[in-house]
Amino acid sequence: MSQPLVNRRDIDFNLYEVLDTESLSQYTYYEDHSKETFSLALDTAYQVAHEVMWPEYQKMDHEGVTLENGTTTVPKGMHDIWKALKDGGWIALPNSYEVGGQQFPMTLQLATALMFNAANTAATMYAGLTTGAAHLLESFASEELVEKYVLKMFSGEYAGTMALTEPQAGTSLSDIKTSATPVDGEDYHIIRGTKRFISSGDHDLTDNIIHPVLAKIEGSPAGVKGISLFLVPKHRLNDDGSIGEFNDVQTGGIEHKLGLKGQATAELKFGEKDECRGWLVGNPNQGLNYMFQMMNGARLHTGLQAISQASAAYHCAVQYTKEREQGREVTNRDPESPQIAIIKYPEIRRMLLTQKAYIEGSLALLMYCGMQSDIARGTEGVDDDAHHTALGILELLTPVCKAYVSDVACESISISLQCYGGAGYIEEFPVAQMFRDSRVFPIYEGTNQIQAMDLLGRKIPAKAGANVQSLMVEIGKTIAEAAAQDDLKDLADKVQKAMETLAETTLHLGGVGMKGDVDRYLSQAAPYLTAFSQVVIAWRLLAQAIVANQKVHEGSDDSFYLSKLATVKYYINAILPTTFTICDGIKNEADTAIDFEESWF
Repeated sequence: MSQPLVNRRDIDFNLYEVLDTESLSQYTYYEDHSKETFSLALDTAYQVAHEVMWPEYQKMDHEGVTLENGTTTVPKGMHDIWKALKDGGWIALPNSYEVGGQQFPMTLQLATALMFNAANTAATMYAGLTTGAAHLLESFASEELVEKYVLKMFSGEYAGTMALTEPQAGTSLSDIKTSATPVDGEDYHIIRGTKRFISSGDHDLTDNIIHPVLAKIEGSPAGVKGISLFLVPKHRLNDDGSIGEFNDVQTGGIEHKLGLKGQATAELKFGEKDECRGWLVGNPNQGLNYMFQMMNGARLHTGLQAISQASAAYHCAVQYTKEREQGREVTNRDPESPQIAIIKYPEIRRMLLTQKAYIEGSLALLMYCGMQSDIARGTEGVDDDAHHTALGILELLTPVCKAYVSDVACESISISLQCYGGAGYIEEFPVAQMFRDSRVFPIYEGTNQIQAMDLLGRKIPAKAGANVQSLMVEIGKTIAEAAAQDDLKDLADKVQKAMETLAETTLHLGGVGMKGDVDRYLSQAAPYLTAFSQVVIAWRLLAQAIVANQKVHEGSDDSFYLSKLATVKYYINAILPTTFTICDGIKNEADTAIDFEESWF
């Protein structure tokens, strides 16, 4: 356990000092939990991550997934990991007691997932997808389907996936062709179609894999309005609940990927022999609405996956730069004097600090969003205003969690590799694999460009801007609190100016949109998301600075607080200022790309 992978102290700081996660016990759903149960879960997760998952990280990549004679085989070590996650109850951690869960807050679940993903993100995906699929089906499927399939998913006896993407229809789900044909006198439909890029699509970890599949019932409306959701098992069940006949779900191939080679990403063919049965989940033509629950959760967890890998890469880089001796101080002219560790060089320290700022800022945002999810759940039916405010802020910030966090995570891992120099480019060190593994995060679960369009095109104008207003109120409260502390007033002023500039830019874009020039409006989506995200990250870091600064003034000798303050200052002073340049570009309508003739490319 010599390799830290994550900063446990920073996790605790977020949970207990910034967010006060213990206060969630006031809600009925979480009333059985306390700091004691949270810490026990974190300690156990840390142990599983380091002792079971991390030793298999590079091994799984080297061994890969194989498909031979119709059988998909995952790396050997994955079986021990699955057993540990299954036996530990990690698959159903935040879910209700009724389905075998432990009713832990989402905030705590994100913290444990951070550890698991930092240790082995390809392995964690098998469990994470099962959790998401099971929760989706629990929410919308019939009691009979939940009893037959979903309870066994939460227990880890069965696994789950997310089957949306098709070869001819990636993000454009309105163009999916997978069909569902009703069968007279039966409670199922015949499913026909092909799904691609299905993570955990086929494997030998469990006896059954349950696929939530988007398909169109014959005669349904065109486009997204005609999409339904079906539960499609790899194997049907006998009347006694035992595994029955194969359900005509063929594995067409395992994708040969840049990274995540220990993850069974498959192409699945449903109904090649017209024998694939699927059971309708909820009402017809509501499938995409249902699936958004899992998609939004997956987007939040994609950001978590990304920053987890960045955290692991950062800690590897810190260790390497402390151990790697090369050269001497610039002012030292004696070639026979001892070499120094490269961490002593200013540029190496700047690179490490950039990573630290990205990681701590991103984690602060993700944990805050987890808290909003928990508040929304705890206040449902109790406090409508608090419930809807929390849901609105979470909805608004989800694209930021997925897109900005995965972008800066990739940048951070690239910087980690740079810290190694040539050694980082070879596969002997894990950062090379982390660099490969991380590149998918800005791509899947909706590319980051789609997330930017979602933010600017949907989330900003939603509810006539009410969610944005709620967020701005929260940011304003933090700025005011920080400005009241002399040590933080300068930082608070800088975040205030950035927020005002962002607000002006938002109004400018609103004017463009009101004119009906949709292409020109959305052409600024990606830079706008970056500017919006940097203000949000600066806000969450400023909230941390308030706590750290108070601790220092109270006489704490914990160097963590000084480190935190220095990290916050770096982000606000060195990274946040680019927000002004981005906003200037947007307001100057720097949209050369849409005016650039195709023939000029």
